[in-house]
Amino acid sequence: MNDKKNSDNTNYENEWEDLIARHLCDELNESEKERLEELLDSDPTVRQEFVEQAQWETRIADVLREKESGAKSDSPVSELAYNKMREQSTSSLQSTRMNLLSFSLLAISASIIIAITTNLYFQQPSTDPPIAKIVGLSGSLIWTGDGGQIVRDLTVGSNLSGGTIEGMTPDSWFELEFNDGSTVMISGNSMLTFSDNGQKELRLKEGSFSANVTPQPKDKPMLVHTRTALLKVLGTQFAVQAGLASTVLNVSEGKVQLVRLSDNSKVDVPAKYRVIAAADRELSLERVPDSVNHWASHINRGPDRMHGEWFPATETEPAYLKTVPYTLDSGKTIYTSGLPVSFGDNPPVVLQPNSQFRVRGHISTPHPVWFGITLRHPNGEFAGRVQTIKSAEYFKSGEAFDVLLNLADYHLDPSLKNIKHKLPSEPYEMVVETVWCHSLYDQAGLAIHSIELIAEPELETQE
Repeated sequence: MNDKKNSDNTNYENEWEDLIARHLCDELNESEKERLEELLDSDPTVRQEFVEQAQWETRIADVLREKESGAKSDSPVSELAYNKMREQSTSSLQSTRMNLLSFSLLAISASIIIAITTNLYFQQPSTDPPIAKIVGLSGSLIWTGDGGQIVRDLTVGSNLSGGTIEGMTPDSWFELEFNDGSTVMISGNSMLTFSDNGQKELRLKEGSFSANVTPQPKDKPMLVHTRTALLKVLGTQFAVQAGLASTVLNVSEGKVQLVRLSDNSKVDVPAKYRVIAAADRELSLERVPDSVNHWASHINRGPDRMHGEWFPATETEPAYLKTVPYTLDSGKTIYTSGLPVSFGDNPPVVLQPNSQFRVRGHISTPHPVWFGITLRHPNGEFAGRVQTIKSAEYFKSGEAFDVLLNLADYHLDPSLKNIKHKLPSEPYEMVVETVWCHSLYDQAGLAIHSIELIAEPELETQE
């Protein structure tokens, strides 16, 4: 048994050694390249050997080229070491039938090395010290580290050294805790860059995020950049929404200074107030408006801040928002669309026990449809996602539909079960941030004409 195991190990080692050697000669066919990539992904020993061989061959080429040309090397190599290197090089390269005089092969090999190891490099942890850790996440997210790492399979507890976190779908959510206890959260289609080199600095390119910031040094406040404003935060609770032309700041506790970039105008925003920074409106404080319990979408006004493919109205059909595909790491695809609800200068929209959503749209192929809501607390903190499913029997091919969704039928998104204890047990009195819908794995041609939140049951509604 041991002999067979040793034999298998020897054959396996011979396989990857041969693949690496012939890769450096640019002799692999497509199936062999795929096999080498598979080994590199699955076996750290193969990766280490691959990198060492690549570095060794490149260094040999550099030294021999310098010696053959008479050029002066940046790092001194003795004649004895040079002869030894040449001797080892000749033996090694002859075994792989590589011509030492053809340095062009090394250049080709180097370019292939870069291509084949790109995914490997992107999976390596950062060598920079961590500045924060992930304390909650859900949905489709991508983190790009300061060193260029790209990671899709983020997990709670992972330490991050800075970079950019991006929510890819309307149901994405992410919570980050800095080393001093300050927390920031993004939700939906958002992109946030964060760093801490003695002073926390964030950039919200698009979307929304909320923060609970512990007291910061007076001379080093947290800085939050958007396209239209700069926020200076010493310690507070606040929420920010960033668009192409405006920034909306809501302060729950403490005080935040906002600087409008178009003219450097400044305003200090206290608790329970908000301000909108846009070049075409006055920069003035206003109290956070009272909440409402009803809302209606206006898809006919255009695709601003919507997630999906927008189509304008025609003589025979209203404007609609069609789902767009997003492929998960598993290879499966969801077809999703989403609409913002409580944003900009609109009053916050809250849910009541008797709240209902009425959704009108059309579908090409009968298919189960998921309808969801992303919620936040009145202070801006993430409050979870709830969803309900309508089976395919509610929908007919190529026909319009009109469904009424009772709030009691919504349940916590299963992907949030690990943080259920942090979320409100009921969605009532929570603020509706976005509404979204999707079909899983199949393109059903799902499109939304309108969504309404109504506070009282409608008796004459076809379901």
